[in-house]
Amino acid sequence: MSGDDLLVIRKQPVRRVEIARSFSFKLNLGNYQSADFFCSEKSECAVEDQDEVSAALFAFCKSQVMKAARQFQEEQRRTAA
Repeated sequence: MSGDDLLVIRKQPVRRVEIARSFSFKLNLGNYQSADFFCSEKSECAVEDQDEVSAALFAFCKSQVMKAARQFQEEQRRTAA
């Protein structure tokens, strides 16, 4: 086998991006008090998947924040009763 018979394959690096999304929510408790809820997530993905990954991260953050806010409100109701 001669040097002319070698096939050289060069891989192009896959371009990746890191996406960070967050969601915050402020719950007014009255009497000049509030409770703040926040979630942040990040992920690395291929460039062509960035829109889908971004939307999924945002949906996750929002669902976690709203779940925590509901739990907080339930606890407040229980302790007030």
